[in-house]
Amino acid sequence: MATEIETKFKLYSVAKLKNKLKEIGAKFVSKHLERDIYYNNARSERCLESIRLRTIGKGGIFTIKEYLNSKEPNIYKVRNELEVAIDNAEVFNDMLSRFDFKFSFRKEKIRETYVCKGAKICIDKLPYLGYYIEIESSKRKIKSIAGLLGFDINDAICGTYMDIFDSYKKINRKPELKLVFRGRKVSGRE
Repeated sequence: MATEIETKFKLYSVAKLKNKLKEIGAKFVSKHLERDIYYNNARSERCLESIRLRTIGKGGIFTIKEYLNSKEPNIYKVRNELEVAIDNAEVFNDMLSRFDFKFSFRKEKIRETYVCKGAKICIDKLPYLGYYIEIESSKRKIKSIAGLLGFDINDAICGTYMDIFDSYKKINRKPELKLVFRGRKVSGRE
């Protein structure tokens, strides 16, 4: 089991960030649409685990994350994580339903990934919420990369995209909204 440490920031200018990424020597890795399906089961509800099947094309990644407490609240999200690649996400989804995994919610995002100085940096475009940057590495490297990109670590968001979306729905009084792209064809090559 690996420990994942990450944080995110609201992004107001993608062009400005991409220029900063070039300046600090970040290398482009990929851009694609990610579709996440989250599940609940008896254990996940007791143990504060997140169970997710992420589809990218026909394949995907199955992930279980266990939430841990961080000493820096509201800055870093720290979780133990188990992941395995899946060749056929549709078949795996059917398998999960047969083992008492219950659908919880769905999330979509277009993710553009970079690497720099041992950190994974993602630009995420989400329905309704706009753009965010997510930095994953050690706390020291996250703080350093955030500073190089012009972000104050004290402005970091440690919540999940679903936490942010739940606040958005409440503020806008739209509880029926789903965190998926609707009404137009979406590709990761946008």
